[in-house]
Amino acid sequence: MSTQVIIIAKGGLPQVLKRVNPLCSLIRSKYPSAEKVYVSFQPSLISQLDNSSVAGWTRVCNTFYSKLGTIADICVQFTDVQKKPAEFIDMDQLSDDVKTEDITALPTDRLYSNVCMGGTFDRLHAGHKILLSTALLRTSRSLTVGVTAPSLLVNKSLTELIAPLSDRIKGVQDFLSSVNSNVEYKVVEIQDPFGPAIVDPTLECIVGSSETVKGCMAVNEKRKERGMSELDVHIIELVQDAHREGDHEEAKVSSSSLRARFLGHRLRGATSPWDRTKGPYIIGLTGGSASGKSSVGQRLEALGAGLVDCDKLGHAAYLPGSPTLQKIVDQFGSSVLNEDGTINRPALGGIVFSDRSKLEELNSIVWPEISRMAMEKADQAWKAGVEVVVLDAAVLLEADWDKACHEVWVCTIPRTEAVKRIVERDNKTAEEAEKRLNSQKSNEQRCKAANTIFCTLWDKDVTQKQVVSAWTRLAKELGLQAKS
Repeated sequence: MSTQVIIIAKGGLPQVLKRVNPLCSLIRSKYPSAEKVYVSFQPSLISQLDNSSVAGWTRVCNTFYSKLGTIADICVQFTDVQKKPAEFIDMDQLSDDVKTEDITALPTDRLYSNVCMGGTFDRLHAGHKILLSTALLRTSRSLTVGVTAPSLLVNKSLTELIAPLSDRIKGVQDFLSSVNSNVEYKVVEIQDPFGPAIVDPTLECIVGSSETVKGCMAVNEKRKERGMSELDVHIIELVQDAHREGDHEEAKVSSSSLRARFLGHRLRGATSPWDRTKGPYIIGLTGGSASGKSSVGQRLEALGAGLVDCDKLGHAAYLPGSPTLQKIVDQFGSSVLNEDGTINRPALGGIVFSDRSKLEELNSIVWPEISRMAMEKADQAWKAGVEVVVLDAAVLLEADWDKACHEVWVCTIPRTEAVKRIVERDNKTAEEAEKRLNSQKSNEQRCKAANTIFCTLWDKDVTQKQVVSAWTRLAKELGLQAKS
């Protein structure tokens, strides 16, 4: 649900500047954070915008987004187009702010024909809206926005949760068209740090943040090398996050922090309905080497879930006398056995890890048996009164065991951290750790299949908070009895 709020400001920009803080307080109290709130002015912002008012309207927009944009979905519109029946607020009914600061205009507080900027723009937040609005307030003809391609995002936090490029481009386009449809927009993918800024001679100004000053300077260096005029550079300050949830989040409003807040939350619905009269609700828990998967499984068990360790079942499948072991001997020969009849893992490994087809043959023998044992364990837990069973399985997706699960929960950590943990825990070299990770599905592949994602990168209490959040939500959805 969205709401259109029209601010009647007969006194124009001077009146708005004097009363913008009381106005924000009123809007915050009147409209819940779940709503999309479109704010426009009468007379319209665009009708009052000129070189002398750019700085003032910049402060107004920044105030709206910094005070309201971190708790609600706010859009300050420059035009007076009404989307639906609107509600009106008369500025004459508000008092002047007790404290107002003078505005010192900068050389870049003016109108340009063509302005540019760039960024990741993952799930637009208040900082993005300030950046985009600041650029729009300086644009009379066209605004070029470069949106970072996935290849440039490898060092970002929780890259697996970054929205697809097409979604990020659409988010920027939708916001810009809602704010001011009178300007031409060029929202394009950029494959390098510079994009159109170093090839378009018509550009006059680049807008960045205090974090991207060096990047803006680098753009001008490239333009000089190419014999092009330098761009005026307008820099905005970062918005501090009043809703920061811990030291693992950034102090500023950021997409990284927003992505961290998705951890432990539902990303998509269950893959199949649950009939509690026929068996347990099964969660497939998976993750790469050193991802913290086992610790998350143990935390879920402590909260009331049944836990089936499929990796341990894999060892049981090789026990002497088992049908699986006999099938392995029939397939690969008696050389894979020790003298006591147990599996000779180095010998078997030498066969299957040097020939992928042999590995697939082994998996086709072992995986069905592990699946059978896992389902047997899950059924035993259910008959004992456990309603939710977690299958802890490194190869959950590779073995297609997720098909038997109601949900897939994934543990992820940055690759660099995984390498570090494998080296320290397993006494491997970095090269050996990299080789192990290369043989597994990537974080991105796992997360695409995930209903819920965890990250164990930070302190243990952060992981616990994610797990408790996921379990509490699931327990409420399924109507589970609290663990005594």
